[in-house]
Amino acid sequence: MQFQVPQFIETEDKIVGPLTLRQFIYVAIAGGASAFFYFTLKPWLWVGLSIVLFGLALSFAFIKINGRGFPEILVAALRFYWEPQTYAWRPESKAAPAEPKRGFSVESIISGLALKTAWRNLQTGTAQKPTRPLKERYEIFRKMSGERRAARRIDYR
Repeated sequence: MQFQVPQFIETEDKIVGPLTLRQFIYVAIAGGASAFFYFTLKPWLWVGLSIVLFGLALSFAFIKINGRGFPEILVAALRFYWEPQTYAWRPESKAAPAEPKRGFSVESIISGLALKTAWRNLQTGTAQKPTRPLKERYEIFRKMSGERRAARRIDYR
């Protein structure tokens, strides 16, 4: 027996023109609130509030971040800031490691010193690089007044 499997499960149907029902509801609520404010507020305040309302409605209706709608992102952000944090990962409790034997052996001391010395020599190098004497160099520069002067150039390398 064969069954037909839907292809686009997460795709919402376009009900009102090019808008889904959810998008239409967001825009309609903003339009209704704007119409209400048109009759109750001064024109300059109505324009500012309408711009904010329609901006929010359009962002709720059309913005998707990583496949999630803006309302989901906003709810997740608010939960993150107001709810206490829960940490899901906890390290496994292991038994305390056995303590090493106390005391020193001559072999461990010598090998430890040899390793430390070898590591220090590897990191810092043992031989110094020969330094070549630097020639004193002079440069001629011009002041803002137009006067030309010579100055010694210093190389700080």
